[in-house]
Formats: sequence, structure tokens, C-alpha cells
Amino acid sequence: MKPKYLYIDDENPDALKSIVNGFNDVGEIEVELVDLSKLRDFESLKQYICEQNPDGLILDLRLDGDGQNRLSFPATTFAQDLRTLAVSGDVKFFPLILCSTSPKMRATYDVDKTSHDLFDYKFEKSDTPEWKKFSIKLKSIANSYKWLNERKRTVEEILNREDWQQFDSRIFEKFIDKEQDLKVNDIAQFVIKELFNHPGILIKERTVAARLGVDIDASGNEWNRLKKEFLEDCMYNGAFGNGWERWWFDRIASKFQSISKGEKLQNLNASQRVEILSKLGFTLISAKPIEPYCKSSEFWTVCEYYKTPLDPLEGFKIYESTELKPWQEPKFLSFSAELERKGRDRGLRPHPSELQNVKDLKEMLSK
Repeated sequence: MKPKYLYIDDENPDALKSIVNGFNDVGEIEVELVDLSKLRDFESLKQYICEQNPDGLILDLRLDGDGQNRLSFPATTFAQDLRTLAVSGDVKFFPLILCSTSPKMRATYDVDKTSHDLFDYKFEKSDTPEWKKFSIKLKSIANSYKWLNERKRTVEEILNREDWQQFDSRIFEKFIDKEQDLKVNDIAQFVIKELFNHPGILIKERTVAARLGVDIDASGNEWNRLKKEFLEDCMYNGAFGNGWERWWFDRIASKFQSISKGEKLQNLNASQRVEILSKLGFTLISAKPIEPYCKSSEFWTVCEYYKTPLDPLEGFKIYESTELKPWQEPKFLSFSAELERKGRDRGLRPHPSELQNVKDLKEMLSK
């Protein structure tokens, strides 16, 4: 059966039909709008949600905004109470998904760090929502929650990897500490936000390509063939993995060394990496630096705006609302993107520690 999500939003129900239909038309999950005209107070809404026993809940951030069915409390307060009920065992743990406009996200959610642990995933209302992408993620989250609710899972089961202890012990210290009684939502937060959302032991497809020196778009089907024939056993397939494509970087690095006569990726430029991969029969196009300011092809990351390979030494760390863990790698913005102030509408801007470097480079180029 398809996972069922209930959707709570204070706006006019007619205005919300496009969101409900957007999900339901894809067919991965079922979404049902909660009729707030009949559930005005906190307790009656909470009781209704518990009785319905959904596989997940989608909430608008500002339930106490200026919508037609305005409530007297925000989504964060309601979400906190539901989490408390789950911890006490009164209801099962189920995903809480945040849905709101970009301005509201930045003005309220991004600055209220205490609320970040309440929600498993957030997506923005926009003119052209990626319903397929959102649906796949929400389906994966609901199914993984159900799997985690069945019984207490080991780290090996969660990651689907037996040799996890080879990694930095700080990554999994909360699992090792016997005094910490991790709940289902704690595990979801860890996997989605700490492992998936930042490069570290797991990396995204675009970062995989950057580290292999490959131009994804120019390589076309050959890149897809490389993923299937060479990288498939490097893909993460643990909890929540059906919603996020991630790769174990240590396995990728090891496989590359096995065909490069011991040469490490970080010691080679893009064309050298691609030349080694070509010995396996793949016709790949090596990536080029972002013009006109980047010169190095010793790629290790991507520009968060252009999503193309970048040498971190030629980029600027971006500002993030939460502090990075010691084992997480920062994300970067290229000078070209910063010079044109690209990505500002998505909150992409250099970290304060980088502002002097940006200023110095601008002054040097103006001479």
C-alpha cells in the first residue's frame, strides 16, 4: 500500500488542491488535506491525527498565519507535542514534513534552530514544484519509519554495512553510547540531516562526478553506464536510501586505486582521472573549471549554485544555519556565482569568515 500523509495548512482549501493533487497524481504516496474548519483547537486536532494513525504528516510552517483557517499555534508547537506523545508511547513515531514558502522558511524556520530536530524533511511551495522528487523522498521516509518502528535496529542494519566501525568514531558515538536511548526520529534525523545533507562519508552524485573528474552532462549515457557497471556496489542502500542517491566515498576511492596502480584521486587532475577510467572502456568527458575565474581541475566538490565541479581552493565556504560536525565537509560557492550574487534567493552566500577573501579577490580583479 502507498504511504498515507495527512496535510495541515491554514490556507483556503481550494488554494491547496494543487499541492494535494501534485502528490496524488505522481502516485508514490497518498496525501489527504485535513479539514481545519472543523478542527479549530489544539487538542481536537491532535486527537484527530492520533485517531487517523497516518504514515506521515505534512505541516505548513505558519499555521497561525493569515490563512482562511488560521489556528492559534504554529507548526513547531504542534510537532513538539506529537513527538512527546511518541516518546511516551501513546502514538507511534511517524515522519513530520515541513511545507512552506521560501521567505517564511528563511524568516522563521532557519533562525529557530531549536525546531530543526522536529522535522525530518522540508520542501518549499513554488510555482513549479518537483512533485516526483518530493514524493519519492516522502515515500522513502514513511517506509523507513515503518521499518524502524518494527524493532530496535543495529547500526549494521541501519546502514546496511558491517564495517562501519572503520569510520571516525565521533560519527556514530550516539549509537555506541549505551545510555542514549535513540528513538526512531533520532535515527531519521541522523541519517537524513547528518549523513545525507553534507559531504562526508557519503556524497551526492554530482560530487562523485567531480571527484572522478567527469562532466556528467557532456558524458551522457556513458556516465550512467559507469554508475551501473563500476559504481553500483558503492551506492548507499541503508535506511532512507530509496529517497536519496548517495555513495560511500571510501569504496569509490578504493575502487579507483585498484585500477590506477595505487594513484589517489586527490593527487590527479580531472583529465588524468578520466584517462584512468577510460581504460575500463568508458568514453567520458573530463570536466572543465568554471570560467572565467577558476583554473584548477583538481576537483573535490561542486559549486552549490552551478552544481558543477570545483576545486575547494578556488571557492568559498557557504554560510549555513547549523554548525557543521567535525566529520562533515563544508559546501562551496564559486567566485563566478558570488560575483553575480547567484543563489541569493536560495540563501546561498559566503560564510562570514570568507568575506575578506571575497573582497580581496574582487579588488585584485578590478586593478
